[in-house]
Amino acid sequence: MSEVTVLGLGRVGYRTLKLLHELLSQASFNAVDANPGVKPLVEALGRTVFHAYSQDVLKQLAKKSDLIVTALPSSTAFPILKSLAEECVDIVDVSFTREDPYLLEPVVEKCGSVFIPDAGFAPGYSNLVAGYVERELGELESIDIMVGGIPSYPVPPLGYVVTWNPLDLIEEYKRPARIIRNGEVVAVDPLSETVTVDVEGVGRLEGFVSDGLRTLLRNTKARNMREITLRWPGHVGLMKFLRDLGLMSEEYVEIDNNRVQPVRLLAKIFEARLKADVNDVAILHVEATGTSGGRYVETAVLQGTVENPATPYFTALVHAYASYLVVKGLVKPGVQPLENMSEHKHKFQEYLESKNVKINIKR
Repeated sequence: MSEVTVLGLGRVGYRTLKLLHELLSQASFNAVDANPGVKPLVEALGRTVFHAYSQDVLKQLAKKSDLIVTALPSSTAFPILKSLAEECVDIVDVSFTREDPYLLEPVVEKCGSVFIPDAGFAPGYSNLVAGYVERELGELESIDIMVGGIPSYPVPPLGYVVTWNPLDLIEEYKRPARIIRNGEVVAVDPLSETVTVDVEGVGRLEGFVSDGLRTLLRNTKARNMREITLRWPGHVGLMKFLRDLGLMSEEYVEIDNNRVQPVRLLAKIFEARLKADVNDVAILHVEATGTSGGRYVETAVLQGTVENPATPYFTALVHAYASYLVVKGLVKPGVQPLENMSEHKHKFQEYLESKNVKINIKR
């Protein structure tokens, strides 16, 4: 019987644990979190032992687990992942670390273990689609990966609600976005251009270029490649207005003898004012053209609810299924982002569709 440890029981990790109970009906589980208050919730699932987080506890669990499934804050995850990798345990991660996951390649290869980084919605399923498209079409002339988690209708004043860390959200509109243009990796202003797309079942959306290609920059051959974050129309112009006013600046200003960073003030305002109990929708829309002229378009849409928001649920679905494949011995050793696992595309798709993700493919 397999033993699986899930580390991090937040919005994604807890959902991943529940899904793994369905997928691995004979497995036993350890659940690890810094918050002991979640113990009754996870142990009610059955076959699960809760552990309060400590480095010693995690090291002990790594020695006896067949797989560690991680969902940690991106700012703190990498040292923990490094220590786990050094225990030669298989890892499936959804923490989206700032560090390059390939920094762990030497230790993973030495161990002969599996490390799947970015095993979520986007990056994650988006990478799987990109890898599959390259496999189908060969070298790519262009690929646009358009992704968004948005309210089911535009909520004033920005057409958006904050469902995650507002500082991380604001960073998307500031950080130069790495894309591939004419075969070269270049960094561009994320708000320098606006893209418009009609998504079946959702409507017309707009998008801005974002810095989410990550391992695709290394692993996917394309003359032109972008990730585009989708929002309701009008949103991008409003965010550019706020940025151009200096409200996303980290430079201190003095107000009544108090030094304040405008970006932190804006984040607090977003946190207080951009809240609403509305359903949401997670959207992935990929358009690709091969150098030989072939074309591929895939749209994946998941409708969420207030109780079960679409983006963390879609993320957990991919996270859980990637973990299932590792437990079943179907993933080759090494650092394996999902673009390297395109042979499993149809299995992922069948699983997602069984969980109400609507997927439409046009060639």
